[in-house]
This record gives sequence, structure tokens and C-alpha cells, in this order.
Amino acid sequence: MLDQFNGVELNPNELGPALGENSDLVEKNDPEHLPSMLFDVHNCDLFDNVHPIKWVDPANDQGKYDMVVIGGGAGGLVTAAGSAGVGARVAIIERNFLGGDCLNSGCVPSKAFLKCANVVHAAKTASEYGIDIEGEIKVDFQKIMERMRKIRAHISENDSANRFSKALGVDVYLGNAKFLGPDSIEVNGKTLTFLRACIATGGRPFIPNVPGLDDTPFFTSDNIFNLTTQPKQMVIVGGGPVGAELGQAFQRLGTQVTFVMRNDKYLPKEDIDASSQVVYQL
Repeated sequence: MLDQFNGVELNPNELGPALGENSDLVEKNDPEHLPSMLFDVHNCDLFDNVHPIKWVDPANDQGKYDMVVIGGGAGGLVTAAGSAGVGARVAIIERNFLGGDCLNSGCVPSKAFLKCANVVHAAKTASEYGIDIEGEIKVDFQKIMERMRKIRAHISENDSANRFSKALGVDVYLGNAKFLGPDSIEVNGKTLTFLRACIATGGRPFIPNVPGLDDTPFFTSDNIFNLTTQPKQMVIVGGGPVGAELGQAFQRLGTQVTFVMRNDKYLPKEDIDASSQVVYQL
């Protein structure tokens, strides 16, 4: 599969025909809930960890679970690992990628990306600290993004289905969860019973109702880290924390960034003194 799709980004509608019988990822998800997937050696290592091809569900022959966790993001994984750590019998259900947005499209990739942007900024402003760097500071965007994907794939082992199943003793189900009653749930045609359930399904980027947006290619935090070519210009809709960190990072790497906000305040949920400092830095 890697030989066929190496370097190719597939949108949700293309994933089904491309993956075929190799993976049940599309079968178990609504296309609207799937991100675009970029295939390379690092991302394939990531996918092998967070949604292994043809994962086999546990036998489930030991009776009722003490805890069933719906959602394999940061909150769900911590709940599952913590419960198992104190002796509970635990199942976790995830239909998409284990690790959630923190591993796949949030904390991990964004901080790896921001590190590179900060290094560039430090090099460009080194003279302010009495350090002269001769010559042009060049940005290799492809290498920056490959570094991010490599780091993410390495860290993904910590959130992997195999680690939670074999090392932590958590029963991992990759599929859709459906409550059947106050103490029972269905996943992949199996009925699980439980004493307690934790719903940790997280969220996804909100797509605003902007006229013409349906006909305009755009990115969200779900797929921005699939980029392999640096955009010369970028418009970021929204002045929240996600847009703020992405905007500053791309600007420092050389992209001309413009923010469009409906609020008259940048970072509207933050203290005005704090948000003003961020605006000054931008």
C-alpha cells in the first residue's frame, strides 16, 4: 500500500476505494468524521499503532466490565489506563484513531511544528542577543513536516492499540459504540455489559457557514499537518488558540498570514493583558 500511495493525500471519499479490504477504517466511520490521510513511511507507522489493519476484537468471555470508555483520545486513554491500573476490568471503544486530536492533529504535531518555527525565529533575531549569523536563513518546509510526522509516529506507540491491550490489559475495540441500555453497549455486533461508562468522545473542528466556502478548498486542524508544500499566503478564520499558534508558526516560517475574526478581540477567552501581548508579538 505504501508503494502505491507514498506521498499521496487521500480525502475521506477516496479512502474507501483505496484501502479496499486492507482496512475497515472507512466501514466503521462516517466519511464526515474521517480526516484526509497522507501516506508516507512515518504516517503508516502511525496508522499501524492507532488503528491497526484488521484489528481483532477481544473474545469478551470474562463477563461484565467494571469500566467501558467510549473514545480513545487523551481523556479516554487516561481513564482506561487509570482504571486498569487500580485493578478494574476495562474496555475502550474508538472508531477512528487512538490518541485523538492530541496525538494526531493537536498537541503533538502542533508543538513539533512550533519548535521549528521558534528555531527559525531565534536564528533571525539572534543579532538582538549579540550573535551574528551570516548568510540567508533558509526554511526547508518538507523537512520540517517530515520531522513532525516522524516524531508523531514515534510517540504514537504510547497510545497504541497493542500497548493498551498487551501491556495495560485493556480490551480495545475499534468500531462504533451504541448504548443498548443503562448497563449494556454494542460494538461491532457484540454486546458488552458494564458497571460504569465514561463518554470521552471529544469534538471536531467547527466549519462556519460562510458563503462560497463549499466551493473553496480549505484546511482545518484535522488536515493542516498533511501539508508538504509551504503556502505563500494564508487566511485564518478565527482568533482562538489553535488559529493563533498556527498563524504565528506559519508567519515565522515565511508565510504571509491574515486573520479574519468576528470578534473585536484576539483570543477572546483570554485576559486582555495576555491577548494584547500575543497581538504585539504577531
